[in-house]
Amino acid sequence: MSDILRSFRRNAVHVRQATGILKADAGRMQMEGGYLQDEGLIERYKRLSIPVRRALNAKDRASFVQALAELDQAPAASPDALARARRAWEAFQTELDTTVGLGGGRVPRRQILGGWLDAAAFYDKLERDRAYDQLIDQWGKAVEAMGSQLMEDAAGVVLLLDEVAAAALGEPVILPPPVKTPPPPPDPKEAWWRRLLGLGARQDG
Repeated sequence: MSDILRSFRRNAVHVRQATGILKADAGRMQMEGGYLQDEGLIERYKRLSIPVRRALNAKDRASFVQALAELDQAPAASPDALARARRAWEAFQTELDTTVGLGGGRVPRRQILGGWLDAAAFYDKLERDRAYDQLIDQWGKAVEAMGSQLMEDAAGVVLLLDEVAAAALGEPVILPPPVKTPPPPPDPKEAWWRRLLGLGARQDG
């Protein structure tokens, strides 16, 4: 089966994990002035925004459109499930083409989502450009709620197609975690007590 589907699925693992973290931590969010207030919220959205950006980038091997095209040619793909994923994708694209009042003008939702994904993906408390703060300054605090909701909607569509890809590949929907790289064997020249204490090999000189 195509490497594109496998790339899509590996990326969808991160979408699923990040979505689960958002739901698990939802109770920690507080409303203040009509907006979500949570110091860790943007960090959790950053974790979701990175794989969602890949899935929405048509040139990325993990993109939704490339995976959809591959599944169109996959004999093992369920036609009904594939049709549901396609309809969800088309409905989402239609929504992104609509506009909303923001910052004193009408802004396409697609532009809001793109700006939010970039700001969240590259967010860094120590950065000097402050892309996230610039986004808020440009469109106001409401862009956070709009952008994050669109991002979650995109994640839902990605996971819907991931179920189709899993069936086509004969894999479980929830992939097992990757096997961790085993630690290197102990140095036979290293004293046993140093290995026991986890101190590592002695560096001479």
